[in-house]
Amino acid sequence: MKKTFILIISVLVLTACHHETIDERAKRETKEYTQKYCPTPFINYTRTDSMTFENSTRTIIYYCSFSDKMDNAVIINKNNKKIIDGLKKGISDNTGIKGYIDGGLNFRYVVHSHKDPQEILFKHDFNNKEIK
Repeated sequence: MKKTFILIISVLVLTACHHETIDERAKRETKEYTQKYCPTPFINYTRTDSMTFENSTRTIIYYCSFSDKMDNAVIINKNNKKIIDGLKKGISDNTGIKGYIDGGLNFRYVVHSHKDPQEILFKHDFNNKEIK
């Protein structure tokens, strides 16, 4: 009887464990990444300042900065399509975020000027359907 009781309690405890949803995971992992790595060093005139997850739109948001010669609205506007295509390919090819793509999450990039952090040089949303 005692063994049966322990077995039943064990099964109940295991089935009662909370399984993290993809949204909860994204929120936790973006927060952890930001705390551990951000701001990242500049590589190719770009750095990641922080990441967040927006529940209402199910969107992972990358806040970045451009520096030096990329810190120029004219250059960014002139190369807007190339930047979008490069980011889209980067998202699609990134095996580390495949679970988020498969889970239906969206992605947004917001890039600020390093010399004038209030200035947004680039902003683009990638909905899940255009990434797949």
